[in-house]
Amino acid sequence: MTPQFYVFVGFLILALTGALIWRRTGTKSVDWELVVAFIRRDFPSDQRDAAQEIAAVLAELVGIEIKQLRPEHTVQQIAEWAHYFFSIRVEDLAMVFRAEYGVACDGNTTFRTLVEKIVETQKRAPNPRLKTDVENARL
Repeated sequence: MTPQFYVFVGFLILALTGALIWRRTGTKSVDWELVVAFIRRDFPSDQRDAAQEIAAVLAELVGIEIKQLRPEHTVQQIAEWAHYFFSIRVEDLAMVFRAEYGVACDGNTTFRTLVEKIVETQKRAPNPRLKTDVENARL
């Protein structure tokens, strides 16, 4: 066979390999809902959805460190996990929870207490940001 054929086949293999590598390195968004699904087992059935939603919001702030999350962790401990990306003050997290969910908390508030407060607030005045079981069934 001619050398031009071998050059063509070599170039074709190189181009296809490059295309496959380029395609795989595309940015993939992280499904934080899936990453934090483990937290559901630590809560009663009426609090599981809220716990997962709140953990997903926190995961967007602290990253993969959220895998350490347990119900007994305090807001202060969760804020400390964010040091890899940027600094989060406890006051800022408390302000987020106040604005988004209408609950007050401080650095010593545990994740379990936070979820209980949010669920209690939800029962009084539903927050459209938290999915309900009916909405999840439709998806």
